[in-house]
Amino acid sequence: MSSLCLPDSLTPLLMHVEPLLAAADKYQLGEQVSVGWSDSEAVDIQFEERQFSLAFNPDGADIEGYKVLDQWIAPYPSLSEMQQKVARNPLLIVSGLPTDRGCVDIWHHNGEARAVYCHHAGANEPQRAMLLAALALDYPLEDAVTLARAHARGYLETHVDGYGEIGWPMNRELFPRPLTANHPELDELGWISKEVAVAPFAATDVAKLALYPVVDSAVWVERLLALGVMTTQLRIKNSEDPTLEAQVRQVIEVGKVHQAQVYLNDHWPLAIQHHAYGVHLGQEDLETADLAAIQRAGLRLGLSTHGYYEILRAAEFSPSYIALGHIFPTTTKEMPSKPQGVNRLALYQKLIGDAFPTVAIGGIDLSRAEKVWRTGVSSVAVVRAITQAEDTQAAVDAFNQLLVRHEPVKESLDAQ
Repeated sequence: MSSLCLPDSLTPLLMHVEPLLAAADKYQLGEQVSVGWSDSEAVDIQFEERQFSLAFNPDGADIEGYKVLDQWIAPYPSLSEMQQKVARNPLLIVSGLPTDRGCVDIWHHNGEARAVYCHHAGANEPQRAMLLAALALDYPLEDAVTLARAHARGYLETHVDGYGEIGWPMNRELFPRPLTANHPELDELGWISKEVAVAPFAATDVAKLALYPVVDSAVWVERLLALGVMTTQLRIKNSEDPTLEAQVRQVIEVGKVHQAQVYLNDHWPLAIQHHAYGVHLGQEDLETADLAAIQRAGLRLGLSTHGYYEILRAAEFSPSYIALGHIFPTTTKEMPSKPQGVNRLALYQKLIGDAFPTVAIGGIDLSRAEKVWRTGVSSVAVVRAITQAEDTQAAVDAFNQLLVRHEPVKESLDAQ
């Protein structure tokens, strides 16, 4: 359980915050949040093992000649050890920076600056309320800023004449667009001058996507394809592995023999060189990989995401599929985010809709697969549920039977 404490000066935010927390509770998006009052002029958000404070500048601020229309948030000064630590690694959000094409929200934290833009500025109080509600629900900063902008725009479009029941942003058209670091078509102000970052990547065959094992050797890939698996991924994290290139060539050839979809994790130069079916990249690779070269080579592209901002960022590159994770706790790799859970997964799937195939990944075994599948995802990625099974063929058959028998059905979010 977490707590969100507001100063008296922000009392008007309550009428916006409470319905948002009620909606989050309805969709079971996180632990329950208690709302109270702060003894200072800061907003205090506290979890079991950590806490932080934020201060609004309600009058706006001048930053390098630009008038910030909405809010400026920075760590609120404090003598506590926690606040001193935060002060050394400040969090800054500048919201509503005007341009001739709309407004920009910029945030800086952990040494990184990111931004999203929207054609409409939105509404101040609803935006602040969603920002605080999302942070109290333990969404990462980038998701909180993104949700806040989407909610502000949706609020204006549906509640112009007054207040009403507030839902949770689910329509992708409400969300802002991330500004991407390696976009090939930016103007002198950093604005996107083309609608897409690269040409859309080749489509993957959704009919072959249901079961998606991720394995660490060519031996496993060959074994699984022989058992009837139609989509798999070779994930060898050690780029210095002396057998890497030989294993890449092996899985590409065996994939062609079985007419299967074999993705390579990370090693895109080798994938291009040896004409692989596709590559799977993480968010960090979007700023370093030559995406245009991958696209020109005709390779499919899968992208990892861990929440709203990363989903929207991935969509800018028109990938062959978007991976959504990690859904449950996993020990197969060190994760930068917390488990999303099935309820958040359902909202991500609703946000993406039919725009891209989706792959749910992270801690999914046979007992959890049906709930995951019923969120409407296109595919379920598994690791230990296959590689550590006593009978690999039986495990593959059980997943195939489940994923074929239950067509992806989007359960009513109201019922969750």
